[in-house]
Amino acid sequence: MNPIQYDEYSISIDLGTGSCKLCALDLRGNVVGSSSAVYRTHSLQSGWAEQDPETWLVAIIEAFAQLGQQVDLRRAACITLTSAAHIGVLLDATGHPVRSSLLWSDQRSRLESESLHREYGPYIFSRTCNEVSTSWTLPHLVWVREHEPRTWQQVHRLGLSKDYILYWLTGEWRTDPATALSAMLYDTTTACWSDQLCKVAGVDTMSLPEIFPASAAVGQLMQPAAGLLGLTGGVPVINGTLDSALETYGAGATQCGDVVIRIGTAGGIHIIKDSPDPDARLLTYPFPRGGLWYSQAGTSSAGSAIAWAVGLAVDKKPAMSDTDSIVGDFLAFNCLASNAPVGSDELLFHPYLSGERTPYWDPSLRGTFSGVSFRHGREHFARAVLEGVAFSICDASQTIAANRSLPARIKVVGGGGKSAIVTGTLAAILGREMQVLERVDSAYGAALFGLRCSGAQLEHDAVVGSGSEPVSHSHLVRPDELSATACTFAFERYRDACRYLVGMYSDRARS
Repeated sequence: MNPIQYDEYSISIDLGTGSCKLCALDLRGNVVGSSSAVYRTHSLQSGWAEQDPETWLVAIIEAFAQLGQQVDLRRAACITLTSAAHIGVLLDATGHPVRSSLLWSDQRSRLESESLHREYGPYIFSRTCNEVSTSWTLPHLVWVREHEPRTWQQVHRLGLSKDYILYWLTGEWRTDPATALSAMLYDTTTACWSDQLCKVAGVDTMSLPEIFPASAAVGQLMQPAAGLLGLTGGVPVINGTLDSALETYGAGATQCGDVVIRIGTAGGIHIIKDSPDPDARLLTYPFPRGGLWYSQAGTSSAGSAIAWAVGLAVDKKPAMSDTDSIVGDFLAFNCLASNAPVGSDELLFHPYLSGERTPYWDPSLRGTFSGVSFRHGREHFARAVLEGVAFSICDASQTIAANRSLPARIKVVGGGGKSAIVTGTLAAILGREMQVLERVDSAYGAALFGLRCSGAQLEHDAVVGSGSEPVSHSHLVRPDELSATACTFAFERYRDACRYLVGMYSDRARS
């Protein structure tokens, strides 16, 4: 593709868990426009979570209509894709979805995951660098095959959510290594689809997308999609990769040893590595630059747990598209929480609203308040939720810190980082400075990645080079010695309670 020109810009499409976000960057890496549109998650039973892929397309069209009011879409030089991991899409021979897609948070495949672990666990780990669990597409596929055989017979193509968007935009059936790995059908030792794992899933490798580097221009925008989006046909589309990778990239974490905490719908702490160095307690993926890898100590509920609590605390539940109202309610919730002391007077909240990943990997866990007494008011419950989200990330971080020392300064991205209570708690327990990046998300990271892939010579090359501060606003949160003791004491009680919760909910799941 031709290098991007001074009067053009890079657009990203970020297909997240709850919404589609777009970001447009100019040649200097500055945001010139952004937009978003939401779609619904359906939960037909407790622990289930699925979405209709065609609603993603509606959201993308809506988001582009919003973006077109901010920038001239005819100046788009490239489009880069990113998406949440582990969201499989099953298409029929006409290219239409045969059923809704199971999200990474869907827990219905618990029995299938346990069976896969018993029969193939060591083999799966040796090939994918990851332990099988309900987060991955492989057990989702086995569940569909066993419970919906008629639906399974209709499947002609199998890909991930980002692949489906690429197919709709360009007509090309292609993917990148990290997205392929998120299906748990990819062999990291050969950098190809695994015949053996596909056989386990009952999948024909010919139905899977061809694998290209994340940086590759993998197609051109077709006229039908271009017309719906207000773009010019023929715009190059860059493959891109997982949202966790590109949000980390957007934060300027591109060197071995760099660490980023992500507080989005889910939570996590990411570390860049020079080799896979697999750990069964972590999620491990290829990084889209420099032959690097990254491991993620991921939690299941972070921003989603906060949003749930905010919805309970406010008098009205705003429409998801009402951004100003959502932000206002979030700020009011944080203000309420600040009226309670550090440690919430021994009130604890475990944010396991959809099970938990690192370090417990237990889909049966559920959210729990404990230590409730008559002295606790609304402010204590609000603070306990925010502290509980921070505690869950600190708990997950122990799996990384056990083998590698954390840097003195850790970058924080995601909406949950706007809470001073969350970031202050993280700083106090981890004993590290938190550099909160206020305008960095996966949409920004994908657009920035697209600029580099298009051959642009960025004025602020440090944003994707040495790991320096990116072109965004940030502020530092330093460990507070006065609150560190109280935070650490509360965190120790949090971890003690985890042992009992794991036993209680696991026993209930088996009964």
